[in-house]
Amino acid sequence: MLTEGESDSMATWLTLEEAAKHLKIGKSSLYQLAREGGIPAHKYGRVWRFDQEELDQWMKQKGKDAKHE
Repeated sequence: MLTEGESDSMATWLTLEEAAKHLKIGKSSLYQLAREGGIPAHKYGRVWRFDQEELDQWMKQKGKDAKHE
C-alpha cells in the first residue's frame, strides 16, 4: 500500500537538456541552479539527472512562494 506522497510509477529521469526544455529555462541557468542546490537534482559521476516529478513539485512550490512575497 502506498503512503501519502508516494507514487506507484517509476521516476521519469531527465537529462540537463530535457529538464531545461521542460522548465523553459536555459541549460546554463539550470546547471548553475543544480550546482548551487537551488533545484532538485542528482549527480551521477559527472552527469546531472532530474526527476520530472521533483521538478514539477519544485515549480509549484516556487509559484506558492512568489504569491506570498
